[in-house]
Amino acid sequence: MGWIDARDIAAVAAALLTDLDGHPDDRCDYLLTGPKALSYQDAAQYTTHHTGRPVRVVPVGVAEQAETYRASGMPDAFATALSAVDAGIRTGRDDQVSTAVLDLTGRPPRAFAEFVQDHAPQWASAGTPED
Repeated sequence: MGWIDARDIAAVAAALLTDLDGHPDDRCDYLLTGPKALSYQDAAQYTTHHTGRPVRVVPVGVAEQAETYRASGMPDAFATALSAVDAGIRTGRDDQVSTAVLDLTGRPPRAFAEFVQDHAPQWASAGTPED
């Protein structure tokens, strides 16, 4: 999956909302991604490396994931659809990257490693008792 930093999503939104010239097709869709497709395992390894806290991926079946979503209050049809999407992500079906962030903001998207490095201090201390 082409993990994308929320700051890049915000930058694209700002660029689109402040573009006074508009775009040729104001109703177009943009595929927003980070610069590289990474698996869940890759993301877990980056996070473990930069936080010093072990992060592991535990595969869950589609039916079990859907049940977890339903138990959280999600409507049945949406829970089923979302768990199927997640199964596709795990198999690499959505390993796409685009140039949309660069095209719309003039700067490349942040790498997942940069995102993790920027947030590692907060994650590393999460769940630890405060002094």
